[in-house]
Amino acid sequence: MIIAAGAALTACGTAGVAAATPATAAATKTVRYFAFDINNGSTDPGLVPVPGTSPAKFAQGDELIINDQVTSTHLVKGGYPIVGFDSGTCVVTRIPEKNADQTIADCVVSVDVKGGTLAVQGAIHFKSQQPEAATLAVTGGTGSFSGAVGQVGVSFTKNYEIFTFTLK
Repeated sequence: MIIAAGAALTACGTAGVAAATPATAAATKTVRYFAFDINNGSTDPGLVPVPGTSPAKFAQGDELIINDQVTSTHLVKGGYPIVGFDSGTCVVTRIPEKNADQTIADCVVSVDVKGGTLAVQGAIHFKSQQPEAATLAVTGGTGSFSGAVGQVGVSFTKNYEIFTFTLK
């Protein structure tokens, strides 16, 4: 499922952001990647069900293991060049009930690409155990991504995810 980026940008501190003018505000960069699930070749997202529950239906506390090859979005010689990987977990925190219409999982994912790693977190909503498009927070980074902030839009296709990072 989740995540990659392209450029390291230094984030201003909280006081700096409040006082920034358009001339001094940090530039925004948008980068897009594909992510292909590599959980042992299976089509599920690495489900680890809560003991005593059925893997056929989400239960509160189930974990989804995130394990993707992150690629360029440009087709080269019949394939997409691998530029990194992502890994993490999503924990199912809400299942459909009388006052909770959707399944929700809280996700924490690291995306490792050339130059460093980005930290991403947020909620993914599911309908019929299928993930819906979401926007997650980029909460930091290492290496050339030190100080990175922003967000990543995640959309899901049958075979891969599409990550659209907006970094400041």
